[in-house]
Amino acid sequence: MDDDLQIDSDEELFRNPVYYERAGCNLDLSRSDLGVQQGEELLGELLRMRNRVPVERRGLICPDCRDIRGRRVPMYLVERNGVWLASHYRKRGEKPISHESDEHLARKERVAKDSEDHGFQADVESSAADGRARLDVRISGANGIVLGYEPQLSTQTARGMRVRERFRRSDNIRSVWDFADPDHTGIGTVPYVRTPNLPASVIRVQKNPIAVRDGNFVLEEGHCSPSGALDRCPEKSYDPENPTATGYCGGWHRILVPAHQSSAFNGDGALTLTQFIVEAAAGERIPFQRGGFHGWLPVQQWQRYLEANGPDREDEDKERKASVRQGDRRDKCTEDRPVSEVRAEPKQRRESRTIILETRTQEAEAAEVAVDASGQPIPLCRFGCGRPASLSGPEGLPEHFSCRRKSEEMQRIAGEVA
Repeated sequence: MDDDLQIDSDEELFRNPVYYERAGCNLDLSRSDLGVQQGEELLGELLRMRNRVPVERRGLICPDCRDIRGRRVPMYLVERNGVWLASHYRKRGEKPISHESDEHLARKERVAKDSEDHGFQADVESSAADGRARLDVRISGANGIVLGYEPQLSTQTARGMRVRERFRRSDNIRSVWDFADPDHTGIGTVPYVRTPNLPASVIRVQKNPIAVRDGNFVLEEGHCSPSGALDRCPEKSYDPENPTATGYCGGWHRILVPAHQSSAFNGDGALTLTQFIVEAAAGERIPFQRGGFHGWLPVQQWQRYLEANGPDREDEDKERKASVRQGDRRDKCTEDRPVSEVRAEPKQRRESRTIILETRTQEAEAAEVAVDASGQPIPLCRFGCGRPASLSGPEGLPEHFSCRRKSEEMQRIAGEVA
């Protein structure tokens, strides 16, 4: 009776919740008691139904299909590595169940059309080689690059995102996860871009540019001073209650920073999603991982990154075994499932995306201490630029005119914002 059923892929199994009609609640299949009273006896009863009772009469249904599509879609139990999971009821050869929103569909259609217009074959809803992952858009890039475009408009747990990304990386797929929420837990957890939350009607018009607001990084290095190459010390957190506080340490840093936060960014020639996808498919943008944080670098920046830091370290991913047992079984089943009581892991507010690669103190770099004509050390500028200042300001403290002017400008801007 169960032989003709089409089992969901491992990735889908991992994400599928299941509702038991007689108990009136979702079952937690990661627990031996299923999270309900007399759950152990219930599990035994459900397993005995296999090949005896039709799937549609066993009482297991998909809560997402019921809530989003208004349909009663039966489910049945599947065992993976000693863990019971739930699969949707469908005959062999039938397409997987989808609950994608119109905005989600529009993003897939837009990226597929744009990719093909630039000479790269794109397939919507394509399965990976091992069948465990289903790509929203599979793009065949240059030199054997396979790009998987994955718009993610709903909230997911970080653990679930990591598992889904490992399915793709095991097939040598470079994923581009597209988030609209700036506080999404997947940001940095997987290789990502962030784009505006636009209606489907706007996305489908190809002449409308879709801006990339985050996920594209650049490498910067230099002295941490008002006259240096960096806008602000990456090791000093911004204090909203004291916005004019000195933002420099006087040392030297090498960092990865989002392009829109870099010192060279002036707002001109903003990166679009189409440009990003085409360049990633052509090998002109490379995904990186540093300390468990993921992002993208232009190929020239990638070369600088390798020369300074060597290849990516993937020890963190290797420590996490790709086992369904380690996953959060209460993760989502659909791409656009609304908020529910079974989702864990509260959303964290975003902080600075800057990644510090190397820091050197000024003392380690200084060859000698600057002295005046009498041999006395020249004090450092009061504004924290890290350079000696031989002139005193109105307060009688050593300073540079340029540093004072920059500090006054920062105070003026802070006053306008307030």
